[in-house]
Amino acid sequence: MHLHSDELLSQKIYYINKLSGELPETNLRLDYLRPILFSDRSKLFCFDLSNDLSQAIIKLTKGSYFSTYWILVSALNILLQKYTRNNDILVGIPVYEEIATNDLNRKVIPLLTQVTPQLSFKNYLFQVKDAILDAFNNQNCNFDELIQLLEIPTNSNRCPLFDIVVLLENIHNKNDLNYLNNDITFSFSINDEFISASIEYSENLFQNDNIKLFSRYYTNVLDNIINNVNTKMSDILFLKEADKHRLLKQYNNNYEEYPVDKTINQLFEQQVYKTPNNIAVVDGGTKLTYQELNEKANQLAVILRKLGIRKGEFVGIFKDRDINFLIAILAIYKAGGAYVPIDSTYPSNRIEYMLSNSEVKFLLTDTSLLTVLTELIDNSFQLKSIICLDGVIPESVQLTHNQELTIYDQLGFINLPEDNLEQINDASDPAYMLYTSGSTGLPKGAIVRHDGAVNHIYAQFDELELTEEFCFLQSAPSSTDISVWQFLAPLLIGGRTVIVDIETVAIPDKLFQVLKSEEITVVELVPALFGGLLEYTSGLPNNKRELPHLKWMMVVGEPVSVNWVNKWLQVYPQIKIVNAYGPTEAADDITQFIVDKPLPENQRTIPIGKPLVNLNLYILDEQMKLLPIGVPGEICVSGIGVGAGYWKNEEKTKLSFVPNPFIDGRKKLPENRADLIYKTGDLGRWLPDGNIEFLGRIDHQVKIRGFRVELGEIETFLGQHSNIRENVVVAYQEEVDNTVLVAYVVAKIEPSPSISELRSFLKEKLPDHMVPSAFVMLDNLPLAPSGKIDRKALPKPDNLRPELETVYVLPRNDMELTITDIWQKILKVEKVGIEDNFFDLGGHSLNVLQVYSKLRELFKPDLAITDLFKYPTISSISRYLNQEEDDVFANQSNELNEELEFGKRRLKQRFLRNQQQNV
Repeated sequence: MHLHSDELLSQKIYYINKLSGELPETNLRLDYLRPILFSDRSKLFCFDLSNDLSQAIIKLTKGSYFSTYWILVSALNILLQKYTRNNDILVGIPVYEEIATNDLNRKVIPLLTQVTPQLSFKNYLFQVKDAILDAFNNQNCNFDELIQLLEIPTNSNRCPLFDIVVLLENIHNKNDLNYLNNDITFSFSINDEFISASIEYSENLFQNDNIKLFSRYYTNVLDNIINNVNTKMSDILFLKEADKHRLLKQYNNNYEEYPVDKTINQLFEQQVYKTPNNIAVVDGGTKLTYQELNEKANQLAVILRKLGIRKGEFVGIFKDRDINFLIAILAIYKAGGAYVPIDSTYPSNRIEYMLSNSEVKFLLTDTSLLTVLTELIDNSFQLKSIICLDGVIPESVQLTHNQELTIYDQLGFINLPEDNLEQINDASDPAYMLYTSGSTGLPKGAIVRHDGAVNHIYAQFDELELTEEFCFLQSAPSSTDISVWQFLAPLLIGGRTVIVDIETVAIPDKLFQVLKSEEITVVELVPALFGGLLEYTSGLPNNKRELPHLKWMMVVGEPVSVNWVNKWLQVYPQIKIVNAYGPTEAADDITQFIVDKPLPENQRTIPIGKPLVNLNLYILDEQMKLLPIGVPGEICVSGIGVGAGYWKNEEKTKLSFVPNPFIDGRKKLPENRADLIYKTGDLGRWLPDGNIEFLGRIDHQVKIRGFRVELGEIETFLGQHSNIRENVVVAYQEEVDNTVLVAYVVAKIEPSPSISELRSFLKEKLPDHMVPSAFVMLDNLPLAPSGKIDRKALPKPDNLRPELETVYVLPRNDMELTITDIWQKILKVEKVGIEDNFFDLGGHSLNVLQVYSKLRELFKPDLAITDLFKYPTISSISRYLNQEEDDVFANQSNELNEELEFGKRRLKQRFLRNQQQNV
């Protein structure tokens, strides 16, 4: 019998009303990349519910197949809600043949329900019952027509509407699912009061162990709800005691005795005694032995003590990375203080805030930066002393009208005693404070103690089997936590710290040469720089690409692609990859995964590894409850590495640093230390082997080229523009190794502000890595039904050529064609004109380096990085490369040249420093 057309129309309207809008994606997290074409490599995992559980379910449902099916579907949806982190669950169910009236080509229909944590299971069961009955009453709508009605895109490698199908063989025909191309099918059957189950899944997508674990947690849910149908959904227990033991004890079984009761300065002085004549630090042509480094640090520490530094007091360091920076760190520790790096390339408002907020009384700097400081310290009334580390202050320098501020140069301390000072600081005192991005527009000062930093360093000694031969490349900006252990770790074991400038590490051929000439054993790079080095060395002949001393390549800051890691191991099979992860607030790395052989090409991601020694890792839900293996949740950490919170920000500290409910007596903390968990805000999941997979950010905080960025901070500053009504900033991942920021802007009045105006406005307020690559002007921001901004409805910026003020002009010669091609590939813009400004097209510091490297290689080996800022269009840079006179630029050059002369160093650092940031 066939339905009348009006009845079919009614069913179509039912599904349009039910499924209109954004549909939830309900699936388990894929373990492998989805193949381009559907591959029927299905595998079957069968399991039986226990005798007691089977009979309890059948008794509750009084033997009704339909009622049993409702319970089985409800329990599955509850578990899927945990796996998907979405309350809306969409699965497929087969039609009920006895009431089918049409000969359907695919006999399956969608079932959409909402898992509401506040509901009891009993009430949710009634909702599922009603939803299934409604679905069966509207089951004659043709599946393919339904896909067209809902305008759902179709793919040859998956079912377009749902990935999971659940059926009861007693009332459904399993053969109706043929050619559906769904990922997983849950099939149940009732035989003689026993319930058996099977999970049919694609081996191309899922690991066998994860499927087995899913079945285990499913039976846990059934056990929990059958014993008490009035249980609130939020109180359902997914884990039994054996499961908790595995997560808390087996996966965190890593206790070791380290000297965490000693300060960094104590441990350094012990090493000086052991290896006084070893080379401790190298910076270009300058080298210092342990004894020499110790003596210089002691002299600087003496003047800090004389000036009245107190135990645990913060001291600012406002200078470039060099040997003096390392001397400054050690001197501050020896004097009893903690250091605060303040980046001289940051916008002036940010520097002023950091100087003022940190309340530093003492600031260590260079004479070349005194003129920069002139405009920045007038509001830093607490600042009492400035010490220049690199020379004698010129008499002409007039720094400030503050009569209480005293300025010292090298003459004030180079003749002071060289002996070790009596120690006044303790291992539980602050070692450093680093400022991270903040959602309110103000950066937060994260405080790390000596014991946490020491634990991290000694854990890495063990993990990487480091010895006195340890030679570390110090390449990260001083404002990052990575820089701390790059500076200090070799000094606690008798090794060498090799300091290089940003340009050296950012240009592949220079980086390769320093790795080789300095016999570096460990190097740390963000993925973009790692990829650049890999591309360079891959092009070298086999006999010239060797790095015989390099033992470890650490890739940090952002996820790195499986493809790049495999390619590295093909070129350098003896140099292992370390994929490290950790937040500033927990003393840097808290996990790491070592890759010593190529991974399967279809593997989605590289794990971030297992907890480092003396740290506990947890994957928790919003209620701070443990989540099962394979279920995404917030990555949280406890142990000696957890820092002291945020400086003068009790509200943020209490939100992120919370009491630890999972006490582990083996990992003892000092008596005066509360056992806290730091909530990272990152999403991850346990893998069956005890490693963790990183899945991104939970909130709107992202990582851009290794920097941790709060999108709300950018939005705050962008909203201060006089002609912006509202804005939202979104991060898009163009590739695994490349994330970009896009700002969507609504103007108050016409004409809208230009892109160059907005970019310049933000550059005065924010570091370069926080300035969006693209700006999209909108009439209004799209809103979700809740009234909030619907970020998913924002137009994708893929391949958009920004709306520039310049007229599009075609390349005119071979050089311009070549440069245009380079820009288009690096900027990922389809159309570039020769008069378009590089930075208006979305160029940022990493792009500058990539273009710089290509142009040096093709046209001008002695090209300077600042030339790209001076000539930011294809027409101007090509004229410069051809050594032609440019009358237009000549007329505009006076002011620009003056700026370049006085600010060349700062410009260079500003656009290069970002590449080495690691969080």
